[in-house]
Amino acid sequence: MGGFNPYPTRTGAEAGHIEEVILDSLLEADGTAFSKDVDSFVYAERFAEARAIAYLWHLNNRLANQWCMQKVSDFLTRWEGIYGITPPPGATLVSRRQVLSAVLSTWAEPGTQQVLSDLLRSALGSNVFCYLLPGNSATATGTVPGGVTVPGGVSLPDGTAFSSSVAHFDVGLAQPSNMISAVFYALAASIPSLLDGVAPAWTTFAWFQVSGPVGFYLDNPHNLDNERFSS
Repeated sequence: MGGFNPYPTRTGAEAGHIEEVILDSLLEADGTAFSKDVDSFVYAERFAEARAIAYLWHLNNRLANQWCMQKVSDFLTRWEGIYGITPPPGATLVSRRQVLSAVLSTWAEPGTQQVLSDLLRSALGSNVFCYLLPGNSATATGTVPGGVTVPGGVSLPDGTAFSSSVAHFDVGLAQPSNMISAVFYALAASIPSLLDGVAPAWTTFAWFQVSGPVGFYLDNPHNLDNERFSS
């Protein structure tokens, strides 16, 4: 566009372009010994210098925005890779930013069932994530090194570590009819990365499909990851 007009052109009130502010400062620093006419060589040189300095100023702002989850652009894919986020098909820039913000917002949150559910729903989509299924305390089993009898008559057998099935929960998923298996498995595979820093350290978890035969899936991508085995 030339001059001080940005591209694309913005309309509305302006507090003054940073290029113009820098140019005025450079021309003022020259004093009165040089011509400030817009058609002079001095003006042309200072204008070029002002544009170069302004470019670095804008570049610094753009770089700072890559750490702002509501404005991130170029670094978005990198942040998703760091936090193990797999964008679902058709995800927009806005929705991907919202998922990233949801992941980062869990840093100061306790790993409650509601927090975990909200996180998975944001990251996987409400059409894929169905619900969390916690362990049943009525039928819970556990082990204790050396074994122990809990007051009340409940005995826990000897084990190599403290463990309890109450500390396990399952993630119920559904594969939409318009989603290919490769995408569905990629979303399911992102669950450990999503929950790693949020779920309590003493918990374990797995995922299953809410419809179809009950079983388990092989996690190795080089193995029969499309096969399901009856339990």
